[in-house]
Amino acid sequence: MRSIAALDRARIWAHRPDALGAAAAAMLAARGGQYDTGLVLAALRRTVRAEGPHSQSLWTLVDGAGRLAITCAAPVLRHVYRETASSHLRGRAARALAATDPSFAAGFAVECLWDCEETTRELAAHHAATGDARVVEQLRRLAADPAEEAEVQTAVRSRIGPDAAGV
Repeated sequence: MRSIAALDRARIWAHRPDALGAAAAAMLAARGGQYDTGLVLAALRRTVRAEGPHSQSLWTLVDGAGRLAITCAAPVLRHVYRETASSHLRGRAARALAATDPSFAAGFAVECLWDCEETTRELAAHHAATGDARVVEQLRRLAADPAEEAEVQTAVRSRIGPDAAGV
């Protein structure tokens, strides 16, 4: 299912409100091009409305919104980030927001610094705007925490330096 013909067929089926349409939209989210953004966005919205912000069906669509940098998907991605019970989906939504939302650095990236998932904290450490005293303090805390994941500490130190005094 990696051929051009399969993608063409997926574009025809992505409009469908059934399992075949969902699979087609997921394929476009994972392998489609810029001209598929409308189909992926429509499927993302449809899935959130039909299945809610906790659906595992959203994972590929959220990733696709980020991969395709669908900027008008940011409001839906913010909703998924705020409402999902899944920390993994929240991390995927944060990655997609980093690619689609110009206000991510000053908004959700700040919140992500306190996330329970290390990959989400790492993303936030790369993006969070340091104009906020809370961000600077949390970055220092993450850099000094001996229990923090190495990838998070590396991301923090790339922003503030190895001694955590650069902010």
